[in-house]
Amino acid sequence: MQYILPRDAFEILVETFKSKEKAEKFAKAIEDIINYTRERSKSEIEEKKELVKIELKEELKSELVTRDIFEEKFKLMDFKLNIFIAIALISLTFANPTFVEFIKSIFK
Repeated sequence: MQYILPRDAFEILVETFKSKEKAEKFAKAIEDIINYTRERSKSEIEEKKELVKIELKEELKSELVTRDIFEEKFKLMDFKLNIFIAIALISLTFANPTFVEFIKSIFK
């Protein structure tokens, strides 16, 4: 029989119980407890992991920019850019000496 317990520990159990069979039963009980604890720990870790994932996702959802907010900001920026281009074109047109002479000739 293979044990999780070290050989020295098993020998101490044999000396204590004064019977190899009783020591094996006790060692088996200890191993069952260890295995049960490992399995329980794994399942609890998996459950906690899923909860943490969900909590993190919910927290990040409120922190990150959603598509709708991004589109709104982009439309606003696009509108401002159009206004800037229109003002720039008007300014360049009125700053053009040829255009200024043309306007003077019209209003003479």
